[in-house]
Amino acid sequence: MWAPVGAAAAVVALAAWSLWQRWQMLSVSPFPLGVDGYFYPIQLRSLLDHGSLAYPASPLAFYLMAPFAALTDPITGAKLASAVLGAAIAGPAYAVGARLGGCRGAGLVAAALATTSVGSAYLTVEFVKNGIGLTVALAALWLALRATERPGRLRIAAALAALVAAYATHKMAAAIVLAVAVPAALGAAAARGALRGRRLLLAIGALVAAGVVALALGAVFPQRLLSTDDAQLLRGLFATTPRWTAPALVFPDGELALGHDALAGIVLAVIAAWAIVLRRRRARAAATDPHPAATDARHTPPPPSADAPPEALPAPVAAATWPILLLAIAIGLPFLAVADRQGLGFRLRIAAFIPAALSAAIAIRAVLPRALRRDRVLAAVAFALAVIRQPGAVLDGEVVTHPALVAAAQALVGHVPADTTLIIPERHIAFMVAWYTGAPIAIRPERIPGDRRARLLPLHFIRADSALDRELLAARAEPSLPPPIGFHPRHPNGLVLVPEPTWEWILARLPATERARCVAWPTI
Repeated sequence: MWAPVGAAAAVVALAAWSLWQRWQMLSVSPFPLGVDGYFYPIQLRSLLDHGSLAYPASPLAFYLMAPFAALTDPITGAKLASAVLGAAIAGPAYAVGARLGGCRGAGLVAAALATTSVGSAYLTVEFVKNGIGLTVALAALWLALRATERPGRLRIAAALAALVAAYATHKMAAAIVLAVAVPAALGAAAARGALRGRRLLLAIGALVAAGVVALALGAVFPQRLLSTDDAQLLRGLFATTPRWTAPALVFPDGELALGHDALAGIVLAVIAAWAIVLRRRRARAAATDPHPAATDARHTPPPPSADAPPEALPAPVAAATWPILLLAIAIGLPFLAVADRQGLGFRLRIAAFIPAALSAAIAIRAVLPRALRRDRVLAAVAFALAVIRQPGAVLDGEVVTHPALVAAAQALVGHVPADTTLIIPERHIAFMVAWYTGAPIAIRPERIPGDRRARLLPLHFIRADSALDRELLAARAEPSLPPPIGFHPRHPNGLVLVPEPTWEWILARLPATERARCVAWPTI
């Protein structure tokens, strides 16, 4: 009676503590934080005002955030939803961890690792939809494990609805759930003898049909749902230079560690895998021993030890274990490419806390004998982790909105010509400008006709005292050109609007190296 109540109270307390920490990080500025900070308020404003999203994206995360925006405003609501839904990962992490670890204490350890992770906090600030998607993904995985352990109509319906929800929330969430839930379901069906004859053919047909439907939906909505277009991300997944510290992101002048969740994950996964294999070998050796030790029924059996055969795992748990361990090991590999902020390697590394937390629960079950897996002891370990693993008020690599840049974006109002798309090489500024001006924006210029575009250049792209910086100043003195207009309060080219004819004139006057860089139009 008291054990489930105590576990539930611990999970709620953990989520509340994490919510407070996340809100402290998000409330340091009145402006949105993160590289896509203004993207979320734009989407929420459009959803509340028009019932649709301003930009194509996986939709469910924004519908989950909409009530928070309706109660406050789009900027505050986006921050509040990010904090609440990010901290809520404690619940499904506990539920999945308890199933994989075989006890409530293992679930609490998994919840503590997932909730207090620096990577999880980073998602709350930088990639909100990704963070919400992982919460939904773990909830879907828990429902899938429940349904495969004891199938029933309501459980199967709930699991399928959760899988669809993960699919509609974030692409990575969908991929993680499918990678673990499908083997778990197949393992459970095989253990019950259901995958034979006609049923095997029906199962294969159902999987193929579901895959075809998913691919068709992805082809129609490639920016919203998981599609074959995302397979191209695999080409740049690995690098030739190993980085043994497993950083989440590599900058030209340093590395972003994010608490080394990937290193913890690969160590826990290797320990768990080694223990599982070793115990299975010992169990097979004991089963085939032609001269088992004699036993006396009058004596009580010895207590369990590390050499005892492993307990029988539920088929879904056994089938889900290896995908999780393999995912943790793959994310922790030193050859994962993490130099591209938009690359798949970086996105996997910031989600490393998920397989790390679940691998911890698996390791607890695999390494500790049942007699030593005491919920009270493991709960104390979870409490210690929650106290020690505090992300801090400011995260490394966090993108903070500068008030001067906000003032420059606000000053643009009324200066953007009608039917003109602003080509902005930095996503953070692009969404900021779209929020304040309502003007159409694009990151790349190729799809916008030349007579309908203008360049909006931040100083980061221009680079102070560069040839481009000097030519922008020179263009203001050329009477035959529409002049560049600077809006930044602290620098004439801090944020400058350049009409396309003026941009072409400037390009022709630049040195070859600088011209090549500007024509390539590097984006962030």
